[in-house]
Amino acid sequence: MNLVALGKFLFVVALLAAACGAIPSDTLRGGGGDGQEYVAMLADARARFDATPRNEESVRSAAAAFARALAIRADEYDALCDAARACAWLGEYMPGREQRRPIIREGILYANTALALQPRGVEARFYHGVLAGLLGDVDHDYGLDAARTVESDMKALIAQEADIARAGPWRVLGTLYVRAPGPPTSVGSLRNARKMLTAAIEKAPAWPENHLYMAELETGGDQLGNEHSARQRLEKHLLGPDARAPAGYEFEFAAWQEKARDLLAKRK
Repeated sequence: MNLVALGKFLFVVALLAAACGAIPSDTLRGGGGDGQEYVAMLADARARFDATPRNEESVRSAAAAFARALAIRADEYDALCDAARACAWLGEYMPGREQRRPIIREGILYANTALALQPRGVEARFYHGVLAGLLGDVDHDYGLDAARTVESDMKALIAQEADIARAGPWRVLGTLYVRAPGPPTSVGSLRNARKMLTAAIEKAPAWPENHLYMAELETGGDQLGNEHSARQRLEKHLLGPDARAPAGYEFEFAAWQEKARDLLAKRK
């Protein structure tokens, strides 16, 4: 996905009016239990998330299965990252701010626990940043710390040249720079946004989500914008007759198409 993530951790910036809460840092401890039951629950959770076409119902059931498994054991890095990924997906694609908040916080708990096991873990760091951004979206009290956390996590991954989720660190950081206010309030920078999103497209040129967020920058009405380029980009990768969903990402592709149409509608 993006999951992911991104990305798409996407928070509307109301940072100017926001208090500064800290992104939660607590970790999870499994309670002990039957090892075979844990293995079966984990396999079921992964199968539910991987089922295609993916949809909200299947991912919600996957997240619930991950939660049951991790209540037994919470000492496997890969299991914790897979659970965090499911939570990030729901945090991005579920409707309703209040519905999304607890699942995002649960995902942060899993990512924190995975990072305690492997502090340089790429997947855990990526989903930690994505989920922090999503928490800033649903609860603006966390907005300022969310922006800092996203930037720190994605910069750490970029320094490692850690390519996850089709240039996810570059895409996520670029989108943050598009949407956040500039200094001294926050970390926003249109020039840095273009740099990061250009890198994302260079690394994963066929991934539609990278083009979606570059188009968001290009339709922003700023001096760096290029609305004609954005329209061509969206037509080619998302809205035109030859645009196709990546295999297994039909649900996400439909959501990206809706965002693309919204971008163009706002420019009319």
